[in-house]
Amino acid sequence: MTSILIRRPAYIAMALASLVGGTAALAVPAHAQVTTDRMSCSKVVATYERNGRIYIKTRTGQVLPIYGGVPLSRKNELRCSRGSVPAGYRVKSSDKKRCVAMYKCS
Repeated sequence: MTSILIRRPAYIAMALASLVGGTAALAVPAHAQVTTDRMSCSKVVATYERNGRIYIKTRTGQVLPIYGGVPLSRKNELRCSRGSVPAGYRVKSSDKKRCVAMYKCS
């Protein structure tokens, strides 16, 4: 019996992954970006300052982008709506368990 190899276009594979995996479409390949747990806290802060995003590794090994906050150098410019306050967004870095990478309203 002969087996047939079916090749799917990449966009079909991505659509299937997003349907099956839920948030799998948001995940970034682990080899694509350096995650915060492999950087010092000062490097995490500098990376967010420069790029406006950093990458964290989840407990399951997925790599997710983190963005939407205000860099530490501009935290005084953050204006939160009534009832919310500026709060540091903490991530794990190689030298600190709780590295404040940016500020967001909470």
